[in-house]
Amino acid sequence: MVQPATDRIGRALVLLGDQWNLLILQQAFFGVRRFSVWRDTLRVSEAVLAPRLRSLVEAGVFYRRPYRDRQRTREEYRLTDAGLELWSILVAIWSWEYHWVPGRTDELPVLFHELCGEACDPELACGVCSELVTPRDTIPHRSPQTLVRDATPPRRFRRSGWDSVADRPELFFPETMAIIGDRWSTALTASAFLGIQRFSDLERELGIRPSVLSQRLSQLCGRGILERRQETGRRAVCYRLTEKGFAFWPVFALMVGWADRWFDDAPRTLRVEHRHCQRTFFPVLRCDRCLVTLERSQVQFARSEPHRPTAASAPQLDRRPSPTAR
Repeated sequence: MVQPATDRIGRALVLLGDQWNLLILQQAFFGVRRFSVWRDTLRVSEAVLAPRLRSLVEAGVFYRRPYRDRQRTREEYRLTDAGLELWSILVAIWSWEYHWVPGRTDELPVLFHELCGEACDPELACGVCSELVTPRDTIPHRSPQTLVRDATPPRRFRRSGWDSVADRPELFFPETMAIIGDRWSTALTASAFLGIQRFSDLERELGIRPSVLSQRLSQLCGRGILERRQETGRRAVCYRLTEKGFAFWPVFALMVGWADRWFDDAPRTLRVEHRHCQRTFFPVLRCDRCLVTLERSQVQFARSEPHRPTAASAPQLDRRPSPTAR
């Protein structure tokens, strides 16, 4: 039996490390609220969809609202305040796929910032001091005796049925899911951001069999997330993030920030400090053109730039208000 995640980051990873959950959320921001529409749009079976929606409700991301359908009363699913804040994580995933996965620039739409009227590339910034933030600008503070494996519990759902969206690039994120959709790949990438690089240290942190560790390290190196390096003057080998791997930082940072805000009833095993302002890092996205913090109500996707997109060609992120629910 899979043990439930107990800390904040673990709960967020179980929820967001599932491609169907991400696709359900993506469509929710484009206005989908009803079971039948998700089922038909994603071409997903009811056996896959129903438990995901239930888990998203249990996590406080959706709430149910009754509506009348002819002679019957049914329920639709609305994003809560916690759910609405997930828009930035989805945008960060889009940005990483758009810029770092070959072929995605031609497949994915452009992000359009209505405030400045430009297509933009979101940048990760500190919500306290407004400075740009990279992993090197932060200091991780881990709880004593806490290992990376403690925050990466086994997945609740199996990875199945993706063939229905594999031919639709706007719905399929294979590179992202290779990182956050697999328990050990998530743990290894997180370890790299924490500065854990040697095989023996990774084995201890993850409590993983050497054969499994070697396999996952090989996969991440093959995808260009990590690179294998010989330490200068030593026989030891280390595994370091590549430029592509470092570029995934906003996704992780936003997940940690979201988990801190909405799963504050669970233990905090990691606090990230921003070196510049010496405060707990509160991640936000800002426009690289006008340097203004991006708001959900001010961004939409377009197929080309710099023209303002039409309603038909540029789906907007859902702007309807929603009551707070945890």
